[in-house]
Amino acid sequence: MEIGELTRCLRLIESLKCRESIKERVIGSGLMRACFEVKLRVDCLCGYGLTRRDALKVIWKEPRVICYEVGDVERKVEFLVQRMKCSVECLAEVPKYLGVNFEKQIVARYSVVECLRGKGAIGFEFGLKDLVMPSRLRFYNLYVKPYPECEKIYGRFSGCGVQVKTKHPAGLWKLFKPQKFAERDEDVESVRSFMESLV
Repeated sequence: MEIGELTRCLRLIESLKCRESIKERVIGSGLMRACFEVKLRVDCLCGYGLTRRDALKVIWKEPRVICYEVGDVERKVEFLVQRMKCSVECLAEVPKYLGVNFEKQIVARYSVVECLRGKGAIGFEFGLKDLVMPSRLRFYNLYVKPYPECEKIYGRFSGCGVQVKTKHPAGLWKLFKPQKFAERDEDVESVRSFMESLV
């Protein structure tokens, strides 16, 4: 451990700009433990070739990394380097990559991109930003919907075979009908006399 390393980690934690729920999860077990967790993530990222400054910048921009297990971070970085053939420096440009779900977003989207590259459907360089930044609906509309074979790859996120549940049970509307009251002759006469007095 270098001199002043925990101090840098402490300053990073104090300067985090994120949702309160994430900040509470980070600091929940104490500031010293949070500093140690930040140091573990920095060492993990530096082990793959990122500089300490870039690693701290990535963690500052994407504080959810502190909440994830080190093994999850390693798995995402290994997938980035080995399967996607990107350099680790891409994380400095797109730190959000470490904050998204691995199975649902990264693997599913990259499988679609590989399929489209194999068919020659993508005519431009597809970067990490193009993979991570679009919303689920935008990615689906751009890359999955026009190609039916990609819907099978994209799986349960494509909307095929998914049964949409209604918010309310089928017969619930019957409960909201106003009750019918039997009209009595006296009530009709009293309403009629009231209306005539208004005219």
